Amino acid sequence: MSEWNYTKCAKLFESEAAAREYMTEKDFAGWILKRDSGYAAVCPTYPEGYYPDAIKVAEIENSKHELAKSAWSLPIQNCC
Repeated sequence: MSEWNYTKCAKLFESEAAAREYMTEKDFAGWILKRDSGYAAVCPTYPEGYYPDAIKVAEIENSKHELAKSAWSLPIQNCC
């Protein structure tokens, strides 16, 4: 897993650009969410719906392709 941990799996920003710059600079994978109070950068393990006010506005992949790898490790839903 990347350098994200429980203390920085979500970080608030005033703009989408600032969140994108942070994630790119740190080589973090995850999403940028638009929230009522600004924007949040969240890690690949962000549980969908954790922030009810959040709307995904960007998907950021890192050099280790951790976002893609996390999607592959999710259980198959609605199968069979």
